Amino acid sequence: MIPQTLGALAGFLALVAPGIVFELRRERRRGRHQETAFREASRVALGSLVFTLTAVLLMTAVQAAGARLFVSPAAWLTRGEAYAREHLTLIVVSIAVELALACALATGWEAVLARRRGEAATVQQRSAWAQALRADRPPGSRAWAHAELENGTSFYGYVRSYTPSGPLAERELVLEGEALTCEKDEETKVIGEEWRRVVIPGSKITYLRVTYLDAATGETLPTPHAK
Repeated sequence: MIPQTLGALAGFLALVAPGIVFELRRERRRGRHQETAFREASRVALGSLVFTLTAVLLMTAVQAAGARLFVSPAAWLTRGEAYAREHLTLIVVSIAVELALACALATGWEAVLARRRGEAATVQQRSAWAQALRADRPPGSRAWAHAELENGTSFYGYVRSYTPSGPLAERELVLEGEALTCEKDEETKVIGEEWRRVVIPGSKITYLRVTYLDAATGETLPTPHAK
């Protein structure tokens, strides 16, 4: 079912938000694994339902204790639109509080599970290419790479661009620079003056070596500490 109004869309997002929060935090500690879209959506929906119902029960308990801070579901169901028009602000506040409480419950429960399983460390959701070519690159530097291909050919050059993630067969690496070099069968050629860039399919790369050169002076910079 597709939401037909802005309010319905907001309500739908509020319902699924707690499950999404739980899954995103879980992936930070355990990493992403391949699964069907149906299974992932089902887990998000189930988690959202549990955390939303728990939040609603807690808010109902507060109402039952005498604190009239939130909307009355019974009165809303009985009077319908008339009640909604009279208590629009209270309804908005109640939904916001319910959403915040449900997301807080999702965050807290994930932290409890992580502590019980010893999953305190955060798992970085990035590829080795993104780590080496972007995250570890010092400020004011350029990445200089050596890419060796399956056929023994090597290319040396500044990293112009690259595909940061995804299957290796779909990644590409672009090298450039006047010192762009091609090396094959012990013959080395500087091709940077004739060719602006070289595009290398990730599937053809045997290994990739990276160092960092000062963008102004070209001097090699110290190896950065891991982030």
